[in-house]
Amino acid sequence: MHRNCPRQAIATREAHEALLELKKLVDEAAKETHEAELESFSAAITQSECTGIRLMLQNIGERFKSPTFDAVLASVREKLQTAVSA
Repeated sequence: MHRNCPRQAIATREAHEALLELKKLVDEAAKETHEAELESFSAAITQSECTGIRLMLQNIGERFKSPTFDAVLASVREKLQTAVSA
């Protein structure tokens, strides 16, 4: 067995886990955006107000500007680089 294989396997696993965390954040945002989309079409059909939809979209956008999102993204980058270098 090659000496670097166990280290690379662990680093790759850590990169995968970081990507899953990022995916969870993106999947939640996609789900909420889809809900906003459905509400906006419903409001358009019934010709009612869309005020809550704008707030939902703003909240989703703010999440992607947050330090938490930045930290998760930085972790993905770092762990992928570590896996490549192992």
